[in-house]
Amino acid sequence: MKVLIKILVAGTLFLVLFIGSCKKQPKCGCDGDVIKELEDFPVHLYYDTINNSAWFQPVSNPMSTYNFCNISEHMDELKKYESGSYMLVSGSVYWECNYLMRASNNPYQSYYKAFMIDVTDVYEDLYGK
Repeated sequence: MKVLIKILVAGTLFLVLFIGSCKKQPKCGCDGDVIKELEDFPVHLYYDTINNSAWFQPVSNPMSTYNFCNISEHMDELKKYESGSYMLVSGSVYWECNYLMRASNNPYQSYYKAFMIDVTDVYEDLYGK
């Protein structure tokens, strides 16, 4: 009987550790898990002074949107340029929570992606000027 109990306990531990283990879901939003770092990333940057918001779309992938986490730190600098300007951005990128929740249920989410970014630097690309 004791041998049978030991086998059951060992089997249960095996199942829990190797088969039933859950994959950690990424934490989203500006205080979430960093999924990548951008450095001097070329983008078309847009801002809205009325709603105090800013976002950009990468030049290489206009189907993705990155929303600023810390717009108050950068709005004065952004106002020097027209909305839609070609800029370079650096910062830490996180998943946008609404996108992450809907992504598994919508096949179009594979084309369109939404992120949040804690911007460390944003400036005009002067290459070629």
